[in-house]
Order: sequence, then structure tokens, then C-alpha cells
Amino acid sequence: MPDDRNDPLEKLAAAHRSLEENLNDLARAARALGDARGRAAALEGLSGVVAYFERSMNRHHEDEERSLFPRLAVLEAIAPALERLRQEHKAHQRAINALRAAIERDGGAEAAEVLPQLIDELRAAHQRHVACEEQEVFPAARRFLQPSAMQGIMHEMETRRGRGGQGNPAKGISGRPYRPGGMRRGP
Repeated sequence: MPDDRNDPLEKLAAAHRSLEENLNDLARAARALGDARGRAAALEGLSGVVAYFERSMNRHHEDEERSLFPRLAVLEAIAPALERLRQEHKAHQRAINALRAAIERDGGAEAAEVLPQLIDELRAAHQRHVACEEQEVFPAARRFLQPSAMQGIMHEMETRRGRGGQGNPAKGISGRPYRPGGMRRGP
């Protein structure tokens, strides 16, 4: 049985769930903007969740674009999906920027009107995006990437988080030395 703490695809899938939970939090906070008495607290909550997205989503996109996607680039069958996902990452960033701008610009009545639609659009885009990754890209990675390539992805992800792959299993670090790997042969 593989150790999910050291499986980069499991880490990426867990990040998808976390982002989804935070999108739900974002929607709840946006609904609270309609109540003038709770507006300040709602704005603080919105700002905090958007800050989470700015950090976590950017790092997640880097994990995929700098570590996973390049290793899968030789698979012609998923090349269109990888390009679409890269473009969606840019669209997600624009959506987060629009959320931040709406919160900072007004934070009042206009934000209460604009934010729910922006959030709903981001949630729908995120769901489509995750479905593609988890139904097309991750299975391809499981079929074609060698264990050493998966270790390399995990090492790079941990390094991005300042953990440096120094062998702390509680934090999901394998403790095994990084060895560049390639693709498996065959289906």
C-alpha cells in the first residue's frame, strides 16, 4: 500500500479539496456582505480567504506547471488537456485578481452584488478544471511516470514549501534522495 503522504498526486488532489472548501467559505462570506451589521467581518473573512487563494493556488499551479506537466509533455494524447489546464490556471488567477479588486475597491454594496457571481464562476471553473486533472492527467501520470519521477515531483513540491525534502514523513516528505526519473514504457 503506497504512503499517500509521499504521493504527489494525492497531495495535489488534497489541495483540490482544500481549494474547494475555501471556495465554499468564500461564498458564505460573500453572502454575509448583504447584512450591513456583519459587513466588516465578512470583508475581513473574504480578504483572508482571497489571501489563502493567492498563496495556495499559485503554489498549486506551480506544482503542476513546473513539476507534473513537463514530465507528461511527451504524452501526445494529453497534450491538449495540459495546454487547456495551463490556460485555465491563468483564468483562475484573473478571477482571484477580480475578487481582490472588488473587495478592495468598494467592500460595500457593489461588492455584495458582484462577488457572488465572481465566486460562482470561479467555483464552476474550478470544478471543471479538477475533473480534467483527476480524470485525465493524474491517471496518465500514474500509468506512465516511474516512481523516481513521482519522488522528484514530491521533492520539488516540498522544496517550494520550504521543506526541502529533508525527510519529515509527518509533513509528507519521503526522506528518500531525489533521483530524476523518466517515463514507464507501455500503457
